[in-house]
Amino acid sequence: MQDEVQLVQRMLRGEQRAFDEFFESFAARLAAFASRRSSLDAAALEDVVQVTMINAIRSLGTFRGGSSLFTWLCQICRNQLIDVRRKAERQPKSQSLDELTSRRPSAEIVALVDYRDPLEECTEDSSRDAVRKTVNQLPASYARILELRFGDDLTVPEIAKLLQLSESAVESRLVRARKAFRELWNEAQAGDESGDVPHLKDST
Repeated sequence: MQDEVQLVQRMLRGEQRAFDEFFESFAARLAAFASRRSSLDAAALEDVVQVTMINAIRSLGTFRGGSSLFTWLCQICRNQLIDVRRKAERQPKSQSLDELTSRRPSAEIVALVDYRDPLEECTEDSSRDAVRKTVNQLPASYARILELRFGDDLTVPEIAKLLQLSESAVESRLVRARKAFRELWNEAQAGDESGDVPHLKDST
């Protein structure tokens, strides 16, 4: 946490290397974070990440280290996704043929970063949709803590601070959440030869 505060202070002093470290450390994680919370295509997703990073830089003076820098960035990203969704709702539903044919394909790789969704690293042969469906069936507290740990890639101490729990309480809840996930997964995949339980990797 102290290193992140120092990074912010260096950016406030205008150090170019600090800005480079900032983008290298967080752009890919933000892209993955945003992709799990929206159905935006690659081009729109890149725009969200860019605007989030720019807004964060403009607001660096408000960062006090009360949470991790990534958690702070995620909140800015959530607000940007809300803005994008509201603007989309105000747009006319119909589109001209020219507009449709000029759109970039959704499979286009985001040019900003070559990212990999951390959720994909939590699965082996199973699809992300199946994992999400199972997680969504869990009690809210279990789904939340799995999302924080394996989706947002937060550490146990970061989760403890965010949820205002002790680290031992977080670890205990993670154990119970993983067990509940495994049981639901086995029920959903009963009789399915490809139903191996995804391995939730925990490096803590």
